[in-house]
Amino acid sequence: MRVFILNKRGKPLMPCSPAKARLLLKEKKAIVVRRTPFTIQLTIATGEAKQPVSLGVDAGYKHVGLSASTEKAELYASEVELRQDVSDLLSARRALRQSRRSRNTRYRAPRFDNRIRTKRKGWLAPTVENRINVHLSRIETVLRLLPVTKITVETASFDTQLLKNPDIAGKEYQEGEQLGFWNVREYVLFRDGHVCQHCHGRSKDPVLN
Repeated sequence: MRVFILNKRGKPLMPCSPAKARLLLKEKKAIVVRRTPFTIQLTIATGEAKQPVSLGVDAGYKHVGLSASTEKAELYASEVELRQDVSDLLSARRALRQSRRSRNTRYRAPRFDNRIRTKRKGWLAPTVENRINVHLSRIETVLRLLPVTKITVETASFDTQLLKNPDIAGKEYQEGEQLGFWNVREYVLFRDGHVCQHCHGRSKDPVLN
C-alpha cells in the first residue's frame, strides 16, 4: 500500500509508505486531502525529486485497465467497468418522445427543427463519446496523483489467425478453421469431438446443443 503525496502547491510527488505518511501527519507537516485513494498534501516546501513514471492504459470495450509504475515497482493499478446502458436509455427516450406525439396533450413549440444538426463536425455516437470520456477522466485522475512522464495506450487489435499460423497470407485468411463446414454448429461439434463439454459425455445424451 502506498500513500500519494501532493506538494504545497497541489502538484503530485512520488508516493511514500504509510509509516512515512503517519510521521508527516504527526509532525503537522502534511494534511489529509483525500481518503480514497489516501492522499496527503505537504504544508512545507520541500525538494521535488521525481522518477520516470509510466502510465499504461488498456482501452477496452467493457473495462479500462490502468497501471502506473516505475522501473522497480507498480505505484497504481485500477480497473474501471464502462457503462453498457447508454443505447438502452436512448431507445427509452426515443419511445417516450414517440408516445408523446400521439397523445392528446397541449401543444409545445419545437425546440429545434432538425436533430441531425447536432451531428456537427467531430460528432460522436453517445456510446462512443461516453467511453472516450471515461478513459480521459480516469487518466486525469492518475495525473493528479502521480508525476506521470509517459502514457502508453494499447489500442491495437490482435490477428488471431496470424498467431495460430505465422505463415498465413492472402486468401488463406478466408479459408479459416470453419472452411468446409455447413455452419458454426457443425464446426463446433466436430471441434469438440461430438462430446458434451459440460458433462464430458457422462449423461449419455445423444442430443447436443
